Amino acid sequence: MSRLTRVLDSNNLYVVDDTKVQHEANGYSGDAINKLAKFENIYDDLISKQSEISKELEKLRLEDKTHSVKFKQLLANKITNNNIIILFKTYGLNY
Repeated sequence: MSRLTRVLDSNNLYVVDDTKVQHEANGYSGDAINKLAKFENIYDDLISKQSEISKELEKLRLEDKTHSVKFKQLLANKITNNNIIILFKTYGLNY
């Protein structure tokens, strides 16, 4: 994946070349905006999936199926997703 940003004087400020962002009547568009949107979509999807997984795990708990393969796989998915969310938060990519 090629970077669209580059560091500007400090590690907390970044810039994008003018060719990667265009001003439109409704706001901005371009490669940099599209890449940002993809990161936001991933984060939203992870949060949504965590909620779905929690509901399914609770249903399986109520059915006393905590030793089933499905329960164990869902639990592994929840832990994996949580680790990815923590990574996003570590880099300040949560909202």
